[in-house]
Order: sequence, then C-alpha cells, then structure tokens
Amino acid sequence: MCRFNRFKWLFFSFIILILISFSVAFGYLTVVSIIGSSDFHYILKSGISGQKLANDLYRHTNLKYPLLFRLYIRVRGDGHRLQSGEYVFKSGSTSRDVLNQIVSGKVLSYSFTIVNGWNYKKVMKTLNKNSLIKHTIENLSPKQIAEKLGFKYASLEGLLLPETYSYTRGTTDLAILSRASRAMQCYIKQVWPKREKHLPYRYRNSYQALTVASMVEKEASLEHEKPLIAAVILKRLKRRMHLQIDPTVIYALGGRYRGALTLEDLRVKSPYNTYINYGLPPTPIAMPGKAAIQAALHPAKTDALYFVSKGDGSHVFSKTLERHDKAVNKYQVRKTEL
Repeated sequence: MCRFNRFKWLFFSFIILILISFSVAFGYLTVVSIIGSSDFHYILKSGISGQKLANDLYRHTNLKYPLLFRLYIRVRGDGHRLQSGEYVFKSGSTSRDVLNQIVSGKVLSYSFTIVNGWNYKKVMKTLNKNSLIKHTIENLSPKQIAEKLGFKYASLEGLLLPETYSYTRGTTDLAILSRASRAMQCYIKQVWPKREKHLPYRYRNSYQALTVASMVEKEASLEHEKPLIAAVILKRLKRRMHLQIDPTVIYALGGRYRGALTLEDLRVKSPYNTYINYGLPPTPIAMPGKAAIQAALHPAKTDALYFVSKGDGSHVFSKTLERHDKAVNKYQVRKTEL
C-alpha cells in the first residue's frame, strides 16, 4: 500500500513538473523577443508546414528553439490555420506575436491609386508595370476586359473611380479593376437620382453624364470652375453647337499629340473630335473624379457659352462669340506670338 502511494506521488509530481516546464517554456515564447532591432519581412507560401515556418524563423530571426515553437503551434491547434501572404513582423515581436499575426492573416498591404483624369491606357500601363500584382489580362482587348467585369462598352474608359485601393501581393489586375469599377457604379447609383431636374441638356443615361464629367475633369484645374464648364458643355449640347473641347481632340490623337494642338490636329477625323462632330464623344475620355461627376449632374447657373484657358489653370467665360474672340486673342493668340 505504501509502495502504491509512493508511486502515485511520484507520478503526480512528474505530471506537475511537466506542466510547470510547459508553462515556463510557453511563457518564454510569449515574453522573449525573436525579432531584433529591425522589422522582419517574410513571405509565407501557401501550404507551408509548421516545421518549415519554425525552421525559417530559426534561420532568419532570434528564435532559438524551433522544436518548442513547433510544439507551441500544435498545442494551440494552429497547424492548419497558417495563412499565406506577405508579412512584416515588427521589431520586438515575440513568438506568440508572430504566430498570432500569421493566424489572423495580418499581411502587408500596398496601394494602387487611380488619379483623377487618367485615361484607360494610363491605368493599364501603370497596372502592367506593377510587379506585385498578378497579371492575368495582358493579352485581352479593352472590350474583353470590360466584358469580364460585366460591361458592354468598348472599354472601361470613365468607369473606374479615381481613388486609392489597397491590395496584397499576388492580387490580380482584374480584381483591382473590378473594385474600381464597382466603386464607380456604387457612387453613380447613389448620386444619379439626385441630379438636377432641369438640366440644360437631358442625359439619356448615367453613362452620358460620365462622358460629360470626363471632359470637365480634363478641362478644369480649379474645383470651383467645374460646374461652370459643365454648364457650358450642356448649354452647347442643347443648342447643337460644336463642343470644341480640346481634350477630346488630344484623346483622339493619342500618341500623336505633341503637347500643343495645331489647326491640322483640330481637323483630325475621329468620332472624339468635338470640333468637327456634334454631340458627345462616343465614350468618356478619362476617369472623372467625384467633383467632376457632381459638376456634370449639378451644373452652375450661367449665361456663358464659351470659355478659354488663361494659361494659369483658370478660364475666361463669355456669353457672346465677340467677347470670347477677344479673350482668345488676349490669352491664346498673343501668348503664342510671344
């Protein structure tokens, strides 16, 4: 009987010793830093095992006991919860901090910005140059890409909302375009019903409003002038006047544009040339920002039918052709002669 009690006491003492050892060991993992004075950048590939993770940390950080780290993963039941991705472990992080970050999937994120006034080609060129993005649509035509996102237009011109979009390494180019197009559709759905009811020119649909907004975006540098320019465009549309919007000609010229429009440029045969064609161009000519869209839906009250750039980002607005010609002579012709 005494021997049994002694054996029982030794057994429980052993169990207690093991539990204390585990507590001390795991406590060590939660207190001692394995990331030195600099943040540690690490890419965790899909399907990686806890053993591989522990060995990597052992080789590249101050982790001294990879076997203990592997045991820690198993005890926590995190072996199948390791999320792949790109991580930055902050200086001073412990083993627990690192594992918690991996299990929660707090990966490194980047940003892709679509700038107000960028056209579709500029967006795609910038996307294609990004090595962090997975390229899946390089060989597709603009129309095919638009169709993949559910649009029946020739391209996504004017359909991507200029904003900054966060993404992680390996995100596809199509996914980023999808987010930007959904953001634009969401915004248009929100503001279209609130448009001015008595517009000088009645839009057939919101796509036409985006087309006008894109011209406003390219013409106006000053925010307060955007509603004025939108008003002039809509008044000229109603009167069936040529819009004579220079950025539409520049868009038509594409790579042939050399920084200044010539008389020959203004005669270029293109449906986008608003000097020789009446009405709106067939598509937007750029990605309009929210202010330009608001201007297209809520134009200013004005008698102006003309405007000309002063060369400093602002414009002179005129009611009559005579006054407009004087402004052109003052700010464009004389400037060219000088």
